Amino acid sequence: MLEQARASAEKSYMQVSHRRRFNIVSHDYERQTGQQLYKDVMQEYSDRLLPESHPQARMVQRVLDRLIPHSGLSASENQWEVHVIRDEQKNAFVIPGGKVFVFTGILDVCKGEDGLAAVLGHEIAHNVAHHAGEKMSRYMALLPVALATSVLLGLNDFSLTRMAVDLGLMLPNGRAQEVSRH
Repeated sequence: MLEQARASAEKSYMQVSHRRRFNIVSHDYERQTGQQLYKDVMQEYSDRLLPESHPQARMVQRVLDRLIPHSGLSASENQWEVHVIRDEQKNAFVIPGGKVFVFTGILDVCKGEDGLAAVLGHEIAHNVAHHAGEKMSRYMALLPVALATSVLLGLNDFSLTRMAVDLGLMLPNGRAQEVSRH
């Protein structure tokens, strides 16, 4: 039964992204990891979070409220929350579980709600495709191999091994999540 569900999910992901994926992480584990990441991000940016009543935060919430019903993600899978961070970074991200973070720097680039909808739609799509779980899966598979290689080569500093995995294997593969082949 579980294998049939995974095959069905893989087929639906193929329809969305048109690429094969390696994912051994359950959606529950992905969401649990997202909860810890959410706490970390909230702590890191706590002094720069705009209040919900701020016009920029209300705009982001309004756009998100328009997009979520069309995402295909159920309310039980995600508890959507918007956080706007006062920072010049031109970025936004969504943590598994529906925690949305938008830096004020990207709002100027968006030039209004339509541009913001494009950015948020892109970020929501990462949640739809469970890219965080895919990345965790790849890391779980590659890190033991890299650590074993370090031991065989007599390297005592595993930070170099980790950096090699990130730069040589994780980052290039992350680009595949940003595009679809048609």
